[in-house]
Amino acid sequence: MKKLNLLLLSVFLITAVVVSACASGNDSESSNEENEQKSEQAPKNGEENSSDSLNKGIEKVLTSLQELKNTAETSPDDTDNINSKGKSLSENWEPIEEKVEEQNPDAYENIEESLYPLIGEAQKEKPDTNKVTKLIEETTEKLNQFKGKLSSS
Repeated sequence: MKKLNLLLLSVFLITAVVVSACASGNDSESSNEENEQKSEQAPKNGEENSSDSLNKGIEKVLTSLQELKNTAETSPDDTDNINSKGKSLSENWEPIEEKVEEQNPDAYENIEESLYPLIGEAQKEKPDTNKVTKLIEETTEKLNQFKGKLSSS
């Protein structure tokens, strides 16, 4: 009788271990499925955040452009202030430059055709304020066009 009880107990324990192992295997499979679903959703959220940060970055650059324009128009002889605003413009462009290029390489090239000459001119020892103002208008228009394309997509 003891042998039979021992045998039944052993079978019971083995069965319990097997059932337990099967159940935990299913949990990991469903857990893997949940993780896959989350990772599929993550890029969508990341894209939204990326788009938001790009829009905020563009707004900063547009603000810098406006500040430089105001300085160039109201204080054309204030070289230090124009240089400072040109440097600030460059610093605000740097964080979004790569994102703009990734989003739309053509728009990136188009923007930089006027932006880099503007930054260069604004940081000269004697900036040509007429040239600065013209380049600001071109760059502002290009950035607003790009921003509009971002909003519509």
